[in-house]
Amino acid sequence: MKTFTNLMLVPMAIAAAMAAAACDSAGDDGGDGGDDTGGSGGSSGSGTGGSSGTGTGNTVIIPSTDGWVDRMDVGNDVGVQGAWYPYGDQYGTGGGAKKCLLVGMHTPEECSRIDTPDPTMMAFPNTGGNMCTSGSVAQVLDCPSGLMTSGCPNDDFSNMWGAGIGWDLNAEGGSPTAPKHPWNPADYGVIGFEFTIDAVPLPGLRVEIPMVLTDAEATMVMLPAGSTTDDHPDGAPYWGAMGSGMYPKSPVVAGVNRVLWTDIQPPRMGNYVFDTTRMLGIQFHVPANNMSRGDYEFCISQVTFIRG
Repeated sequence: MKTFTNLMLVPMAIAAAMAAAACDSAGDDGGDGGDDTGGSGGSSGSGTGGSSGTGTGNTVIIPSTDGWVDRMDVGNDVGVQGAWYPYGDQYGTGGGAKKCLLVGMHTPEECSRIDTPDPTMMAFPNTGGNMCTSGSVAQVLDCPSGLMTSGCPNDDFSNMWGAGIGWDLNAEGGSPTAPKHPWNPADYGVIGFEFTIDAVPLPGLRVEIPMVLTDAEATMVMLPAGSTTDDHPDGAPYWGAMGSGMYPKSPVVAGVNRVLWTDIQPPRMGNYVFDTTRMLGIQFHVPANNMSRGDYEFCISQVTFIRG
């Protein structure tokens, strides 16, 4: 999720064999928005990635051993392409990155920490598409004197938003600055997706769908044209959002989870609408809270696009 419009995060880029880039994600545990979206990748790496249809016409997407999905992979009949990446509030490059350190002025020990995969690597190593991560999300602390981002002065939700992993759905490869584009599931008859998780982290998860904003939605919160929900004060739409601005967790359970696009909505109603034609990716965000630090460790696998 995210918070103030002039403070977009850009988490540490990761990508596949030939190149990559990553963007961001974020969130607070209660009152206001966060930052989202991932990177652009390179080639399909070792070629071990791929996809397979199921008996029901659904499509399982398995990334290469370095975390890249290519639209030319055998069996990829839904047109998705992009890198898996880790992201966190003290990582990233470019404008808006490392908000916990540079804006919130907190120490590295106070910010969220990614232990695996290594956030400095330009890849997401995995075996068989089992995308595993571990680390610790921050306890949200007081804001430094004079800072007026979300939650201040008592809770620096804007800059201490947590960590997670994500995947771009329509990214160009070849360079760290390669652009990302929306992916429209209706073009392939996709009505949602399933994923398997080995264990739900104690801090919980928000399963988020970062999205491009219309110019009117961006203007409403004084953002430039072409902005995304990474920049929006409310943060990304997600599974389990109530539209009330309260930011509950997504109803994730250990094992297989099914998410339909009809289950996704913005954290607050009225500021923008969730539109499947403007989707950028899928993110599994472990949010920080103001009660205590929270260790996390989980693996995502068998991401499957569901046809109606």
